[in-house]
Amino acid sequence: MDISNPVIILDDTVKDLELFKSKNEFKICKPEIFKYGIMVEEVPGHIKEADFDYLQSKLPAYFQLYSDFIKVESERICNLSKDDRKKKLISEIVGVSFGIKYTVELLNTSPNKFKKIGVPIKGKYLDYSVIDGNKEYELETKGTVGNSYVPFKNDILAKKSSQSNKKVFLRFGTIAMINNSNDSKKTKCVIVDDPPNEDNLINDNDTFETQLFNYGVFLSYILDSKYYNKYIKPLRNRQLRRVRINQKKFFTTYTFEGKEFYGECFDYRLIRGELDTFKYSDNIDNLLEAKTEQYGKNKFFIGLHLDVIKAINKKNINYLKKYKSEWTYQEKENLLKFLDIDGILIVKSVDGVDEQLEHKFPEEEVAKRLKYSYNQQLGLTHLCGAPCRSREIKGKPCEIKTFREFCHFHR
Repeated sequence: MDISNPVIILDDTVKDLELFKSKNEFKICKPEIFKYGIMVEEVPGHIKEADFDYLQSKLPAYFQLYSDFIKVESERICNLSKDDRKKKLISEIVGVSFGIKYTVELLNTSPNKFKKIGVPIKGKYLDYSVIDGNKEYELETKGTVGNSYVPFKNDILAKKSSQSNKKVFLRFGTIAMINNSNDSKKTKCVIVDDPPNEDNLINDNDTFETQLFNYGVFLSYILDSKYYNKYIKPLRNRQLRRVRINQKKFFTTYTFEGKEFYGECFDYRLIRGELDTFKYSDNIDNLLEAKTEQYGKNKFFIGLHLDVIKAINKKNINYLKKYKSEWTYQEKENLLKFLDIDGILIVKSVDGVDEQLEHKFPEEEVAKRLKYSYNQQLGLTHLCGAPCRSREIKGKPCEIKTFREFCHFHR
């Protein structure tokens, strides 16, 4: 089973603090690392119709990256990449995963309450803050395959000691010391710290907004672009009362342990790769066959618990603040299901093993999306043709051009 229990090492800077002594282990699974990798991404401010096809490709590519280049064992997590840039990226993502997961369990909080606070580096953030009660914690995460954590510790402490930092209760850092493929040592999570300041207490006043943005990362992938934009625009304008999720506009639902999740399906075969699509222009079935030979049949579902959607729509701040699902990871041959405590569900099925997912996302739907992707890449649009809803021309065939089945007004 792809679950690891990293060894927690308390650096000299934290070994005498009761808070850190209270936590001596945590567990993390491979799809959880994938989920935190998504959280590292910025929340899109707007998604165009053409972007949605790209997003359909992006998530499976992430999952494939972590499947191919991360090996998770009970006592080791290995970075298998031989490419220096990719190796560094993977180490950073695992570092973020360790830092957030450790802090979630240390403070008994939820990953949906972490706010990105750092200056973006190549479009990504690596620093987070979280509010627990009237205390704000800042976290910096690092990840390495090296044998020494001292350079990372020094970097963390130097950054934390900057005079420009705002006053918070506690700043600390986590360093994921993962393995190269040939390393036999146990994977470690090292904790380093600045002393807490009991005088720096705050009023918890923006956790709900932070949660909305964190769910926005996932909604940008699983909610149709038109309705995602309706969610994110008022949120960015801080008009929280107008933020709403239209649960009727998700592609499908998935039932897991009696709970309903609303989300989207993905497939490795929708990854935009180097496959020459032009030679398949006359027969999309041949293109699907070629993609299947290249990637196999790997289907995903990513969704959000219905109770979370209802809480957001009702602006039930107290419910969402206290909301926690049961952390669940199930794995058997060709099938995994992971439910995080924030209500995000990830399902992966290989070769049609999961009947529910196969029913929700049959081969015909994969072929249809592949055709849309093909049309979009070649700029092949058609008239929408659906009955127009405009008052002046109501009922007439819509003349908006789209590469999908219908334009965004009819989805």
